[in-house]
Amino acid sequence: MPLYHLESLGRDAYITSISTLTDHESIRFADQSLAWWDRHFSWNAQGCAVLCNEKNEHLCYLFSKIDRYGEYITLYNLFTPLIEQRKGYATQILRLILAQAVEKHVRRITFSSVSASLDFYQLLGFIYWGVNDIGDFYCNLPLPKEGLDGIIAMIQDSDIQTLIGQNMDKIHTKVNANELKFTPAQTKVFEKDILKLGKSYARKELKILKESS
Repeated sequence: MPLYHLESLGRDAYITSISTLTDHESIRFADQSLAWWDRHFSWNAQGCAVLCNEKNEHLCYLFSKIDRYGEYITLYNLFTPLIEQRKGYATQILRLILAQAVEKHVRRITFSSVSASLDFYQLLGFIYWGVNDIGDFYCNLPLPKEGLDGIIAMIQDSDIQTLIGQNMDKIHTKVNANELKFTPAQTKVFEKDILKLGKSYARKELKILKESS
């Protein structure tokens, strides 16, 4: 079985790494990720993690950040170059990143997923509380001690109150009524997505719990 490890890339190292990309879509997403991180975070504090094999080839990239209090790990941009897709690398980099977060006693994980990424995250067991103000699906959950491999069992064995914990106000504020702002075209896509998600879309349960609290 191949052995994988993570490396942390600073800005210059990241630019060097993505300079080897050849397909337009991978280049576009890599450049967007660079520009987004430049605008919002300091590369001196935290950079990009890259999944590497035994030959130290760069296979998959993930931008994430642990907050200053060590409570949350937030996932931002996760992408696999086209030539390396469908090989399980995105799952592997998530597994290693979350294992590191568990070692640092991080308590929760949060991220927002675009429509195209829902299938990937749903297979891993994640659920969503609604959509944020730009229409992406919002996840905010405890981080189990088993890391990524504990997500499915945690969702199956925990009630909604346990999954939300002390974060009701934060979660509710993040997703409240955002679906009402959609255009007709966006609503059509949204309705298709929540039908696909089924029980993985927990907006109704969140609303009931909020109203009863």
